[in-house]
Amino acid sequence: MFDKIQLMDNCTACGACLNSCSQKAISMQEDEYGFVYPYINENKCINCGMCSKVCENISSIIKNKYRNSLAVQAKDWELSKRSASGGMFAILAKYVLFKKGIVFGCSMIKSENNFEIKHIYIEKQEDIYKLQGSKYVQSDIGYCYKQAKEFLEQGKLVLFSGTPCQIAGLKSYLNNDYENLLCIDLSCTGTPSNKMFNDYIYLLESKYNKKIVNFDFRNKEELGWTCGNALITFSDNSKINLYNNLSSYLSFFIKGVSERKSCYSCKYSGLERVSDITICDCWGIDLLYPHLLKTTFNKNEGISLLLINTEKGNIIFENIKDKVLFESVNALNLKNYNHPLRHPTIEHKLREKYLNLYKNYGYLAVDKLFNKNLGLKKYYFIIKRYTPIFIVNFIRNLFLKNNKKVDCLLMTAFGIPNYGSVLAAYALQKTIEKLGYSNKILYSIVAYSYAKEFAKKYLNLTSKVVTLKDYLKLNSQTNAFILGSDNLINLNTSPFDFVSRNLFNYADGNKKLLMISGSIGSWDGSTKNEREHNYIEALFKRFDYISTRENYAKNIIENVFKCDADWINDPVMYLEKDEYLNLINKVKTDYSGCMVQYILYPDENKKEIVEYLYKKYGYKIVKFEGNDNVNLMKKQPSVEDWLSALYNSKFIITDSFHCICFAFIFNKPIVYLNNESNPSRFVSLFKILGVDLQPVLNREDLKEYVLEYDYNKVNSSLKKIRENALSKIKENLEKEKQFTYERREVEKLFQSMNRDYLEKSMLRYKKNKFLFLIVIEPIIIPLIKIIKYIKKNAKNIKNIK
Repeated sequence: MFDKIQLMDNCTACGACLNSCSQKAISMQEDEYGFVYPYINENKCINCGMCSKVCENISSIIKNKYRNSLAVQAKDWELSKRSASGGMFAILAKYVLFKKGIVFGCSMIKSENNFEIKHIYIEKQEDIYKLQGSKYVQSDIGYCYKQAKEFLEQGKLVLFSGTPCQIAGLKSYLNNDYENLLCIDLSCTGTPSNKMFNDYIYLLESKYNKKIVNFDFRNKEELGWTCGNALITFSDNSKINLYNNLSSYLSFFIKGVSERKSCYSCKYSGLERVSDITICDCWGIDLLYPHLLKTTFNKNEGISLLLINTEKGNIIFENIKDKVLFESVNALNLKNYNHPLRHPTIEHKLREKYLNLYKNYGYLAVDKLFNKNLGLKKYYFIIKRYTPIFIVNFIRNLFLKNNKKVDCLLMTAFGIPNYGSVLAAYALQKTIEKLGYSNKILYSIVAYSYAKEFAKKYLNLTSKVVTLKDYLKLNSQTNAFILGSDNLINLNTSPFDFVSRNLFNYADGNKKLLMISGSIGSWDGSTKNEREHNYIEALFKRFDYISTRENYAKNIIENVFKCDADWINDPVMYLEKDEYLNLINKVKTDYSGCMVQYILYPDENKKEIVEYLYKKYGYKIVKFEGNDNVNLMKKQPSVEDWLSALYNSKFIITDSFHCICFAFIFNKPIVYLNNESNPSRFVSLFKILGVDLQPVLNREDLKEYVLEYDYNKVNSSLKKIRENALSKIKENLEKEKQFTYERREVEKLFQSMNRDYLEKSMLRYKKNKFLFLIVIEPIIIPLIKIIKYIKKNAKNIKNIK
């Protein structure tokens, strides 16, 4: 019997169990999303265990590391024009059929009411077209494994093509390495359900009021190999091109929304394969091997990447190589452009939302939500494309003026509504100034609430940096880029593009790059794939000096990315206490005798702890908000108020790292609440300061909790931290950039990786911010404030009238 939970999580619907059942007690049935799973008819089952055995054996199927990798294109255009890439499958199929063999593959057949996507076999060359082309749908294997076995035992040459999991299912079912079996697998992204695809077809037929007779997922013949379109043919022979990014079904497939659950943990991605030959699109050939497009291949006709994994595959290729154009290429490099050769498809964060909508309300509701989400993207496109360039330049010149050259440009988190992050940016800028270096903070993010008010008064910012051109221009404004805190290189909470930008992927190779108290938050150094890891590692290796604010971050940078690093703690500790007190001279509110509450991650336990302390001591509670708790439409206490409250308080209740730092700086008693987001930074801080603070998990912990600590010991430790940090920063600011052989090699490697990535990936992130930074922030937000003011004072305005 099958374990239902295991099936739901791991079942690929390969069909091995179906084919192995001699009693035909197993059937493949759809769940509520249309994904098929095996179900057992208890009345027919004889408990032979063959289905379980064949399923268990799949995990032991041997994978082969490819022996050779080739870029391939069929010479026969008439044969390959129906293929999605280079026509390699058609050439192999033709060879096998010429040898009186049998070819199995996926077909898409239009029946009266829907499309049937299923595996079939062919025996004639004129039927090859039935198996050509991509189908972004789960194929029904049916009893093809049984049929293949019958042909194999008759001594016929059999070519079986399919997804890697289907090839594994076939091999497990056969349990025998037939010499006359040639297995071909694909670089598979994943498989949406047949039901969802046909529901999408019904939607299109309703929209256009005519029947669809053919759906070509990638029509190379009309649109070229690199097209992002599908070609739809209607019953009246009319045709339309459907763009991937405007089609809900195609977009869901590409973005990882509609694949079955097992696809997101696919065991067959990577360069070790279960087949004799793997066929992929040779994406990236124009970037890595541009000369081949001039000398060997016609790009529009499609180019396959061929991985020859076994000696059997090599022999077959030798027999057909005169039918194709081919060149040796490096799959290790090309895999960066074909993600199934690196890792499984990443599950989209909205997958569950879309699938539940589909289950409860049908595909029409899903399509409506997709088009609603698409609407804003369309406006971005229209504005970007059709706004006259002189208007764009006028707006840019209106807001982007501050371009005077300085010694250093700083990347900090000055703009987020978090008192500690704002002061960390302030402390770093003041420290660099005290050491005699002019500097500005990059205005690359939108500043909110009290962070924006503080920045206007105390921080020296650049002009707004919006587009790739703006970032590249920064190279003419400074000789050194400095990455500071807070939490700017954390791939757990930030997009890859954002982290790459913060690591200065736009900086010229002759610029000095320093990381001062770089913070990685809870990130453990892991990336989605090898390409991202290599890119981040290259970015780190470009730095002339790296220091972190957390001790464990130092270890990760050294061990995971093979770069030297220092640990010099947080920038807020670099300034003396009196330098912060200068900020609170003009604060009018009296905070004396209060207990300050600054909780970033509130919950019921923390609420009970605060109530308990209030009842016990009776001090007035002054509450401050940070991070997501801040109401951006409500006036918040200033940064100076926050500092004044901490300095004048009786004690401080917090789960904030920076708030605890200021409690130490001001020698204030602390109730340290548990912070699960990143506890190790607290532990290392307490250790270096020589205090033993344990997190308060609930009110029971307060019975033996000691608010006081050795202030003299803390002050002495803070002095050492400050002196060490200033010494290291001064030393590395004064040091000339070294152009060693190793540095030059690192720069060469980085530039080869960065050439395409910077243009496509980093710029994409900034383009999406253009409208907000240039239009919404300076115009819409003030307008919202005016409307709120009018509403608030509506009665007074009416009385005046």
